[in-house]
Amino acid sequence: MDIEVYKTDVRTKEQARYIVALLQFVISDCIMNFDTEGCDTILRIETNRDIKEMVYGVFNKQGYYCQKL
Repeated sequence: MDIEVYKTDVRTKEQARYIVALLQFVISDCIMNFDTEGCDTILRIETNRDIKEMVYGVFNKQGYYCQKL
């Protein structure tokens, strides 16, 4: 499995839980977690395929920013 890392503008743990729930609905075969500590909120996703566009789509529809690192 590969790990994809995204920088996001999600600020709270509640927002992070909501985004993860949406992502798991769309991309159910991945393992996801947020690191909400520090100045940047980082999303890590373990996956076997390219999911970048799906991740961007979920974030954009919810009004959040994310960028693959």
